[in-house]
Amino acid sequence: MSNSRPTFEKKEMAISATPYVYFPADVKFLTYAVEITHEDEVDADLLQKALDRTIARMPYLADTFQIEGGAVYYATNPLPMEVGRGQGLRHVGGHETNYHMLDVTCEGKVTRFAMFHGFCDGQGLNMFLESVLYHYYCIRDGVEYDPCGIRTNASTMTEAEYMEPLSVTREVSPDFQMPQKKDQAAAFHLPEISRYPGNDVRDWGLMVSSEDLMKFVKENGTSPSVAISMFMAEAVAATHPNNDAPIVANVPISVRRMLGCNETFKNCSSRIVLPLTGTPLDALPFDQRAAQLRGILKMQMANPDIWNSTYNMLRSVYGKRMEATDYWEETKKPSSFASVGHDTFYIDYIGRMRQMEYANKIVDVRFVCKPAAGNTLHVNVIDHAGKFRIDCLACSDITKIVDALVQAFADHGLTVERRPEVRFELPETAWREGV
Repeated sequence: MSNSRPTFEKKEMAISATPYVYFPADVKFLTYAVEITHEDEVDADLLQKALDRTIARMPYLADTFQIEGGAVYYATNPLPMEVGRGQGLRHVGGHETNYHMLDVTCEGKVTRFAMFHGFCDGQGLNMFLESVLYHYYCIRDGVEYDPCGIRTNASTMTEAEYMEPLSVTREVSPDFQMPQKKDQAAAFHLPEISRYPGNDVRDWGLMVSSEDLMKFVKENGTSPSVAISMFMAEAVAATHPNNDAPIVANVPISVRRMLGCNETFKNCSSRIVLPLTGTPLDALPFDQRAAQLRGILKMQMANPDIWNSTYNMLRSVYGKRMEATDYWEETKKPSSFASVGHDTFYIDYIGRMRQMEYANKIVDVRFVCKPAAGNTLHVNVIDHAGKFRIDCLACSDITKIVDALVQAFADHGLTVERRPEVRFELPETAWREGV
């Protein structure tokens, strides 16, 4: 590997990457990662073969970025994608990973998949890791498992798989008007959370029976993300009884289905802001509030005009920035993305990995990231091996809130297993290294 960045052959503009690639030069963007714990020691040689098969079927996952003029382009990267052996996360995007924007390493029984968020979103990373794991277990076990929708050589690559979501203008109903934003009080910011955090992330992990939680969810006519958000709101209220500001959940979502680009690996996401307190719903009992909040989420997701109009606006704004004459001049401007409000907490419901025949050989799945802009509480939720894993991530001490969250689960008849608190630092991405 060389420290001098090569020139790569550019492809299409990375318009959907704009919020992540125009950060000022002195702002460090950290890696986003998924940690898979296997039942047995990982065979690095077989993992490399699995990675090679994945890239052979989906070569766009090996692309990198090329800066030219004012724009950032996806670019063909002919350098090999190599498994990191016996080590943790690496600096994605730089010479350490041969300038690839996705990475995989293994150490003992753990495999770590990482990404630069400008290259793809969490669903794109999922496509990558599920393919590598599929091929790994097929090779290791000598079995051609049913791929269950994972892209293999049994299917042919299509342009839809690497479509740029912001490359087209979408049709909007002639009489459509974007809903007006209602004036409302600023959301409650957790006083435990520093506005100027360091890179040290603390993780409080909770485990709850999938069967028990899903039974509770169905009985209350809601969804796991809404129910857990409501428990979190109760925990915040119990920890800060004198707060009178609205407690708000930020719910990241994929908008692939709404935009008609289900197959793309590129950034195709948004978020829904869900007020949990401070509305007329406060007067309703828990089950009715839970059902109403789920309805609010579904209603916002069901209107294609909202998402078509939003992405048309983003296409215009981001496209103009990409047409700038000088990229580095653009990065001197303040980052509006970094100033977006994220209170009171994020809840990212990742759901469940495909239930493959080898799923029982994967002991644990853990998504790790630094909370948005570092100054909020981030909750990752994933369902695996009969348990919901709920990771509360923060750059400050939120032990009291986690204590209250455990109690909120108990108040609703749900038993929670609490994991020991762990701390970690994520490496910076290096995608502008040598540019």
